[in-house]
Amino acid sequence: MFPVAIALTEQTTPDTLQWALEHWLDTVVVPVDQNNWRRIRSLMNFVRENGWGLRFVLWAKGQRVKSVPLHYFAQHPCLLGWVVQDISETGLLAMLRATTERGMVWAWQVPLPFTKGTLSSNPVDRSWWAWVSATEPEKLLSQIARALLRGSQGVCFSSLPASESEAAEREQLKALATFALHLRLWQPLLSSLPQEIVGWDWREEDWVGRIWEIGEREWVCVLAFRIAAADISLRLPFLVPEGVRAYGVQFPALVRLPMQRKGAQMLIRWSSPSPLTLLWLTDAVEKVQRMHQHTNELLPKAMQFSVQWVLARQDRLKQQGMSLPDIPQSVWEMLQKTKRRQLSHAYLLAQKLLTTLGALPLELEGL
Repeated sequence: MFPVAIALTEQTTPDTLQWALEHWLDTVVVPVDQNNWRRIRSLMNFVRENGWGLRFVLWAKGQRVKSVPLHYFAQHPCLLGWVVQDISETGLLAMLRATTERGMVWAWQVPLPFTKGTLSSNPVDRSWWAWVSATEPEKLLSQIARALLRGSQGVCFSSLPASESEAAEREQLKALATFALHLRLWQPLLSSLPQEIVGWDWREEDWVGRIWEIGEREWVCVLAFRIAAADISLRLPFLVPEGVRAYGVQFPALVRLPMQRKGAQMLIRWSSPSPLTLLWLTDAVEKVQRMHQHTNELLPKAMQFSVQWVLARQDRLKQQGMSLPDIPQSVWEMLQKTKRRQLSHAYLLAQKLLTTLGALPLELEGL
């Protein structure tokens, strides 16, 4: 399981939940206390009745959770888990775990990470989620890269813009949705990462990665490239058995990568990898076919949100009076390819324009 979550407020409504779903969030983190628990439970029932597939993590601060009748939430099909602050009582934590199917409870003695925006490990279990600030779109890629490389088992974005009326909010929303789509693309593989194994580092001059063995003859590696490059040669730090193939899991398509053995090393060649991507090694033909289908199904939305992000960022920079690169022809070409449903070309042009406009960094720092 790898949730792609959003933190909402006490004023969450059905419209807010639908807004989150439309932007490809699959989990909501909602504050609950003695004053609003009935309304939150009604929202959970509403989601279940409508078959939305949205999961809830209930966020209880301090001792307020003691005033919430837990039996009304016990085993609710939409309840994924709890986040609790400043609670160390073993019995209370056990009661919270008992209300959920998977026993997922995250407990902090100080309000981290859900108010401080930092990455924190759980003092009770080893699992943790990354808290990603959504207010500065140009910093999203680096935050998500750091989270995945450190072994985060979920991502929670800090806020969901309520509308698209302002250019800044519109850009935040489209950037958030763009990265939510990327995380949903990787979700089948990220959900397979072993919870009790942190993986091992793989560092070179131009990239940093973390590798997990997720099954017999199967590995996943998160790769972040410090410097953009047209062609990369990856030397795997281990040998793989005959029949295992290498794939780049990224938009606009799943890419099979050339791989050859050179002495005691395996060499993989990758042309124009994304700044943050997944390398997948497997010989499971059916799983590869499902991933191809999964990528193709998500591509239209990935293209749509990337194009919308370009337009929103362009509008915001204009409103701020900033000088823009000479890009009108490229924007026009992107829109023409969008209109003609040339999905891959439109997506790649949008990504290039986002880099030109400073929305996607050329280099990932602090990795």
